[in-house]
Amino acid sequence: FSEPPVSYLSNSQTTQQFGPPKEISPNPLRFSTECYRDFFVDTALVPFMSRSVSLLEELAETDDAINLNRRGYCFFAGSDAGTKALERFGVQASSFGAGPLRRHDGSAGRGLAEYERSPANGFRGPTGLDLVYGPELIQEIYPFVTSKAQVMLHARRCGWLDAQALGRAMLTASGGQVLRGEVVGFDTHQGAVTAVQVQQNDGVAVSLKCDAFVNAAGAWMERVNKLLEAPPLPLKNEVHAKVILNDVQGVIPQTAPFMVWRDQVDLDWEEDMKEFLLELDDTATGGMVNSASWLAKQPGGQHLRPCGNGRVLLLWEHLHRHVPVPEDPEMPISDFLEMYPELCVRGLKEMVPGLGGYVEGLGKDTSVDGGYYTVMPDGRPLVSPHGASNAYVCGGTSNAWHERS
Repeated sequence: FSEPPVSYLSNSQTTQQFGPPKEISPNPLRFSTECYRDFFVDTALVPFMSRSVSLLEELAETDDAINLNRRGYCFFAGSDAGTKALERFGVQASSFGAGPLRRHDGSAGRGLAEYERSPANGFRGPTGLDLVYGPELIQEIYPFVTSKAQVMLHARRCGWLDAQALGRAMLTASGGQVLRGEVVGFDTHQGAVTAVQVQQNDGVAVSLKCDAFVNAAGAWMERVNKLLEAPPLPLKNEVHAKVILNDVQGVIPQTAPFMVWRDQVDLDWEEDMKEFLLELDDTATGGMVNSASWLAKQPGGQHLRPCGNGRVLLLWEHLHRHVPVPEDPEMPISDFLEMYPELCVRGLKEMVPGLGGYVEGLGKDTSVDGGYYTVMPDGRPLVSPHGASNAYVCGGTSNAWHERS
């Protein structure tokens, strides 16, 4: 699910900087992060996801219609604490089955001789994880990354894919068909679902007989669950917003991997802007603009990936943690932080200094698209029988890795 993107201007532009965003033609395209990985600091998730990735690779084996890549996830840190955290992360993930951990520090004059670069396309390449030490070696691989980066953890059996193509491939393989509408009720007999009542988008009501029912409604799983009169699900919905930056300055190569900055960051505000952010904060009256908190150091976790045609996705989930989500969430999402694009750019320029060129220049080439993460408290997916003898749930697959890394 995604909403029509809304475009924003930087809130640091001109004397009108503190007013509402100017009207700009929205970007008609839709973007999702669509990433996958097989490394976790969780003994259950590593084999679970490794098997899932193997199934994706089997599906892509013939013609790679799902456009699966294996560019990897790259985490960067510029502090001793960050270095130790990434080392610990790599050791744990490797010990849980994510593959061998290799270290590259330039000792014995080897440099990067034993480091294998990820292919830009295709899903064949190295597995396991690589720790690369020192800004010289890191910039030899990714010249656009800051010289402050002291370590890079490159998790290899990771990347992204075309999720819409994956859906089409699964639909074709199953021989199924798409019915557009809303589940409005169930018929049950002796504790089993016998039919699903659907109100189609064209207004026609249909009854679909079934042998089994799977609730995979994402952010709306609890709504469907209540229709089945089943016990509540321990799921939480979080706002998931993505900035789509048209990288006209060519800062991020379109062959780059998924990239994450691990350390805390100072957003580097001008003095007059600091005063304004204190005044702008409306959380005391129940608002969502917690701008006073932006003056403090922000936690890491901001990330990006290229998404084709010169565009780059920028994300920083912690900026939406405080935003309340209704029990029955709505789409499209109408409430985003107006300054979200600028906040993402300010946070990510710590990892990629070249993005600083956009702090004062966000405009018609910047848009925001979003939906929801649906998560479980422990970060594991929820896959289980639930609510009826032949009813199942499949959700909570948005693992919040940054909270446990």
